[in-house]
Amino acid sequence: MNQSSLTTRLGEYISLILPDAHGHQQKAICDFVLALLSVQTCCQAALARFFDNFEAASKRLFRLLHNARLDTEELARAHASALVRRLPADGCVRLALDWTIEDSQHLLVASLSVGRRAVPLYWRAYTDAELKKRMSLYERQFVHALFAEVLCAVSRRRFVLTADRWFADVDLLDLLNELGVSYVIRTKAS
Repeated sequence: MNQSSLTTRLGEYISLILPDAHGHQQKAICDFVLALLSVQTCCQAALARFFDNFEAASKRLFRLLHNARLDTEELARAHASALVRRLPADGCVRLALDWTIEDSQHLLVASLSVGRRAVPLYWRAYTDAELKKRMSLYERQFVHALFAEVLCAVSRRRFVLTADRWFADVDLLDLLNELGVSYVIRTKAS
């Protein structure tokens, strides 16, 4: 796929998930997603260096990241809706649940397993302070929102959720049973 084709397809995707965003917002998001794909890091300085004018790109990225009109929860749901619309009409849908941590930022992610790849479907971000003694509660809230709201248009019998032993919590397993979602989760040796 050439650069022009990737840019066009990325622009179409950003327009699809953010139909109410104005052109400058859509272009900025498209540009920085392209930079993310190219430099493969979330470091703001490295992203800004991807562009010809580092100073202008730094200011543009700062404005984008601090734009109160771009709601991250809304973006995550719009992205998930776009992926759900592309799911095949039948067959098993494999999901992976995992935590990703960078510095003090924790990201709980549900990803679609597509062949050997995992495509992020839906995510929520938390800080260290938010997670203290609440991690299990947030996992259950996340899973409930994932199946009851984000994936509600797909039959729950089609899903198989996989997760590492970190998620082997009785309350979470009870919730998955209650929701009617099949799962494969490693358990701790104890």
